[in-house]
Amino acid sequence: MRSALLAIVIGLVGAALIHIIIILALPQWTGKDAWTRVMALGAANRFYSLANEPNVTGLFNDDPNIRSAVCHFDISTGPVRVIATGGVPIWTVSAYDASANETYSMNDRSSIGESVNIAFVTPAQMLQMRRAMPAALERTVLVELPRPQGYVVLRAVAPMPSHEPLVRNFLRNAACASFKTDPA
Repeated sequence: MRSALLAIVIGLVGAALIHIIIILALPQWTGKDAWTRVMALGAANRFYSLANEPNVTGLFNDDPNIRSAVCHFDISTGPVRVIATGGVPIWTVSAYDASANETYSMNDRSSIGESVNIAFVTPAQMLQMRRAMPAALERTVLVELPRPQGYVVLRAVAPMPSHEPLVRNFLRNAACASFKTDPA
């Protein structure tokens, strides 16, 4: 009986200690998640280029041949369209929700044509668009997201130094913007 009581007391003390440590460590972790770091880059619906070396944002590329840009958005008030054009050798685009869960991914091999042309929408916006698809979006990939807030990462690969200007131009001219779904 004593050993069972002792085990229970040790378990409760250990659990209390772990909870105290977690509560005291939380301020250290707050603000270090990807969503918070992306939001800190600046205004929504705008691409921000990421560096290729470690920096204060904590957002950077490890691969010297890859260039990346990130844009955060909120589709609760309207869809967001991502467009990037240019003859880069390889590109990928990935969308993440505010919890950093990947919600969509596409690359140059699975796209319609050579350019990025994606619209992120809520389920209600998707229904509205299916009733009356705007002509400007007929060749756009429509992606229904379960959560309204998120971010998109656009990457382009420069396998050779001669591709570097093309890749940088591709990312510099990429658009991440809200638009209205009214067909008129």
